[in-house]
Amino acid sequence: MTVKSRLERVEAAARGGRCERCGLSEYSPGRIALRDDGLPREGFPDDPEERCDSCGRPLWCVIEVVYEDAGGTRE
Repeated sequence: MTVKSRLERVEAAARGGRCERCGLSEYSPGRIALRDDGLPREGFPDDPEERCDSCGRPLWCVIEVVYEDAGGTRE
């Protein structure tokens, strides 16, 4: 094992496994964005499928809120 590879491993451990570019960790779901009533709100990403150019992780976790009445139909 070379000194350079050891140093890279130590630096990665010190960062907590976070990507330098997006700041997300290996186990992060991405930044959470809500879609309520099927409509994106202010601050919703232009491209919810966007991935980090550096690590390839998804940048967004989109949660769609669906309301149903007692009969099971969507409102």
